[in-house]
Amino acid sequence: MFIFRNRMEWSVPARMVMSVLAICACLLLSNVCSTGAAETPAVEFKWAFGALTEEDGQSRIVPVGRDAALKTGDRLKLMIEMKRKSFIYVFHHNERDGLTLLFPYSFEQFTADYRPAVKYYIPRGEAWFELDKQPGTEKFYLLASAERLLGLEALYTSYRAGDAQTKHQLSNKILEKIRTLKRQGRDLAAPAERPVAIGGAVRGVPKQAGPALPDVATLAEEIASSGVVSRTYNVEHK
Repeated sequence: MFIFRNRMEWSVPARMVMSVLAICACLLLSNVCSTGAAETPAVEFKWAFGALTEEDGQSRIVPVGRDAALKTGDRLKLMIEMKRKSFIYVFHHNERDGLTLLFPYSFEQFTADYRPAVKYYIPRGEAWFELDKQPGTEKFYLLASAERLLGLEALYTSYRAGDAQTKHQLSNKILEKIRTLKRQGRDLAAPAERPVAIGGAVRGVPKQAGPALPDVATLAEEIASSGVVSRTYNVEHK
């Protein structure tokens, strides 16, 4: 029961109760705000990876998952569209051709033509990659970070300029760096990645697509992360 002394003065018990209520309200508000901040993704973008295959004389486009099996003549295309600015990298690796940066088209792009709400296709324009007659495993590495991965960029720049022996050593360092980033993403307390479905140098050369070929962006999914995104796609080329 509250006791009023006058219109402007509370009793001591009443003041204590009101103080406790005020503290609880502040704590609740603080928790809501901090929870909201934690859930705000640092990286948020749309990503599509599709293959154009032919079966019984009919062509169709299918999404490429983390593990896929494709055949000679199948074509590949990727697409990236940022919802908020972050730094996205796509590498390709196989034993014969080594390591190739597919995106950005060059590191200078990060300070030039690089902005949200723009679809970036890999390869550019209407070209597609086509698997040649050399079977093997094609690996694609997707990385996305709120900050530029300058150490990784420096390693790849040195790799590009090195001789055969240096390239082999630096390639291993780059792949280990990618694996480290992937482990760091898994070690976060909360799930680092939240995928939501929404709708030269690869083995074989890019092939110019005709106007009738589908838009790989129709396969896009949205990826949102509180940390670094690191995905590996293994394509068994048979």
